[in-house]
Parts: sequence; C-alpha cells; structure tokens
Amino acid sequence: MNMTQEQMDQDDIRTELLNDLVATTTVMDEVWRYHPDNPKKKDIVKEYNILKQIIKDIELELKELNS
Repeated sequence: MNMTQEQMDQDDIRTELLNDLVATTTVMDEVWRYHPDNPKKKDIVKEYNILKQIIKDIELELKELNS
C-alpha cells in the first residue's frame, strides 16, 4: 500500500514528537538527580568537578594519541 504525502508528513511529525518526548524525559531524569526535592540528590558542585576532570582526562588521552 502506498502512503500519501499527508500520511508521510503525519508519520514525520509523530516521529519528531516522540523524539522530543524522549529527549525531554531524559533531561527531566537528569535534572531530578540534582533537584532539591529529591531525597537522594547529587551534589551538583561535586558532579561538575568530576565532569571537568573527565574532560581533562579525555583531552590528555587525545593529545597523547596525536603525538
């Protein structure tokens, strides 16, 4: 069965909306990790510093690979 252009457009819109929903849910889950109402919240300063160190380590490894 051939799809009409309208059906393809609706499928594209549906796909975009589902992708937006997944992306938004992912962001909400990440934000919840640091939310004040979360009894198991992470220390955002500590987590940020960990990420900075990970970036430095990756950059160093890349630099070593390029040498």
